[in-house]
Amino acid sequence: MPKQTDTRARILAAARELFAAQTYRAASMRDIALKVGITKASLYHHFRSKSEILAALTTPALEALKRAVATAADRPEASETRRDLLAECLDVLLSHREAMALLLHDASVYADEQEVMTRITDITEHAVRLLSGPNPTARERVRAAQAFAAITAPLGQLTDIPEDTLRTELLQGACALLEPAG
Repeated sequence: MPKQTDTRARILAAARELFAAQTYRAASMRDIALKVGITKASLYHHFRSKSEILAALTTPALEALKRAVATAADRPEASETRRDLLAECLDVLLSHREAMALLLHDASVYADEQEVMTRITDITEHAVRLLSGPNPTARERVRAAQAFAAITAPLGQLTDIPEDTLRTELLQGACALLEPAG
């Protein structure tokens, strides 16, 4: 079994690299097999489709993000809770940075994988509702959406910034968007 697990891990690593370099749509199962050094038939033994590979790469990140948002939903409303939600989501995003960058910056994923798009949209909408607070004004809703975007958008960029610095700056910037008008 270790050899099969090793091959599966190599396939996922190769797919992640190819999706990042070429886009999800452009990378083919043949490309992935060639990069791993296996036959296409062997690749299909491990994964039935490119969609299944994408799911293996992204499901852990999406599930962790969904859990972070759900946990925040169970807390009483307070400004600290909104900061905590942003911090917890940011920690998930950073710990799954490559998968999230693929999901957030590769438009071909959305065109080809409707289920993935629906999952991301549902999680995002839930987070924005929580960040907006109860009975939000239009400004609060806009700022909540901006705050969530502020922690997600830069993930595929700014790869040269150390993670702890990036986390601090993204969180401060996102929290600033949630400040009351003054």
